[in-house]
Amino acid sequence: MLVLPSTRRGIRAGRSVRRSVALGAALALALSLSACGDDKPKASAAETQAQADDLVDLLAIPADTDLGGDLTWKMGAALTLSGPSAANGESMKNAIDLAVQQVKAAGGPTIDVHTLDIKGPDPVAAKQAAEELAAAGVPAKITSMGDGLGAMLENTAKDQILSLDGVGGAQVFTQGVDYFFGTREVAPSDAVPGALEWLKQTDPEATTVGLVGVDLGPFNDPIKADITAKIDASGLQFNGLWETVAPTSQDYASVISKIKENQPDMLFVAFGGGAPGAFAAQAKAAGLDSVLMGIEFTQEAVKASKGVLDSDGFHFAMDYFDADHPANPLAELFVDSYERAYGEKPDFYAANAYEEVLMFWDLLRRVVADGGDPNDSAALKAALEADPTFASVYGPGEGDGPGTLTIDLKTHGVASRPMGVYEYKDGAVSTLATFDVGAAGFTLN
Repeated sequence: MLVLPSTRRGIRAGRSVRRSVALGAALALALSLSACGDDKPKASAAETQAQADDLVDLLAIPADTDLGGDLTWKMGAALTLSGPSAANGESMKNAIDLAVQQVKAAGGPTIDVHTLDIKGPDPVAAKQAAEELAAAGVPAKITSMGDGLGAMLENTAKDQILSLDGVGGAQVFTQGVDYFFGTREVAPSDAVPGALEWLKQTDPEATTVGLVGVDLGPFNDPIKADITAKIDASGLQFNGLWETVAPTSQDYASVISKIKENQPDMLFVAFGGGAPGAFAAQAKAAGLDSVLMGIEFTQEAVKASKGVLDSDGFHFAMDYFDADHPANPLAELFVDSYERAYGEKPDFYAANAYEEVLMFWDLLRRVVADGGDPNDSAALKAALEADPTFASVYGPGEGDGPGTLTIDLKTHGVASRPMGVYEYKDGAVSTLATFDVGAAGFTLN
């Protein structure tokens, strides 16, 4: 259960009691990390301890809470660590390592992370990762890409591994899958209505919409039905353009030739990682005139565009994590500690993975408080279902507290999520409109 800042008076009183124990843990952790190579966060014991103290304070954890410090808890991580999305997976791994270090220093459990590469994602690699994590006995995992573009879902439910996906969210084909929960907007479904409303209000002459994206095999049809229904509901027209490529491909010549024959006023560019930038560069070279509307944005896309995103700009609609302007104190702590550890600001992949480690720690504390076994995935899931609200690095908090994330227990996705239409150009992101799921509260900036 998320405890709000009004309970902090007792927390600060108890901090000195826990501090000596937690500092000892931080010193031991710092010594162990010094022998692990350069892939771990670079922070002194004192820095880590200060971050951990702030984390406990921001989460408003009561002073008498069992934080799980006597436990070693297994957690899986199914990440895209190779292929076109490798940078995304590396961001997530960095954030997981950072959160694990802070949780331990705060007096929490030693989290033993079993990290596996699902590649592009590749269905075979994703399926194999699911089986290996089950064999390792992890009760929970941080996962990605709609649980490996659907390839892991059967194992997620069958092996009862509580899974949080902050990359693809609860896609149409994942909704209701047992033990699977999306912790971000459904990309692009949840943001589509807001993006369409932005187009209508800023370009009344625009009427047609199409999409280019990743080939998801048997999941293409339900996703297409969902998106086209949203286009129809907006009063705009789907022009029939729905072109897809393999998840690992960044050669768009064949699809661009088809788009040129049937250009919509706005083209959803449903790619992740660096792919939107590569597509934008090739689209410009081919003379496409459609407004490109991405479903995510990262610096990898900027690099892949070879200057096109900076010169021409790029629109995108999503739950963007603005590391330059953190929305709440928990986000500030995350951005500051991530930048100190890795020398760069975090993207939304990192933000979501960090948030998910904290969600698992929250669930673990709840299970321990109820006398249960935190290695029992059913107990963890029951705790989530009993109270699906968690601390978040997104959105304004109450007072000086974190934002909140609430899971919709019917869809297994987020009940709400701050989103918007944004434009990247000349090294900066500007906000063009803000809204929530389904374009609720749409505001044009």
